[in-house]
Amino acid sequence: MPTSENAKTIEKMYWAHVRAMSPAEKIRRASNLNASIYAMVEMQIREKRPEIDKRALKFAVARRFYWNEPKVLQMLDAAEKSEKENCNG
Repeated sequence: MPTSENAKTIEKMYWAHVRAMSPAEKIRRASNLNASIYAMVEMQIREKRPEIDKRALKFAVARRFYWNEPKVLQMLDAAEKSEKENCNG
């Protein structure tokens, strides 16, 4: 079991490594992390709702990312409703 001292040493090493990265490397890693998280959320939704189409999946992923932002959720609801009306009408 790691000790508190070991955890502090590991954290110091981690931040030293991050500080040593170039700005471009930091951006690349952040972008890769974001893409990985998006793919993971997409996969979780597809597992629960295998019938979901691409359009609905994008809205579902956005809702998962912004679940605690009521104004964003309202905008997503309005956008999805508008898109459905345009596709059906």
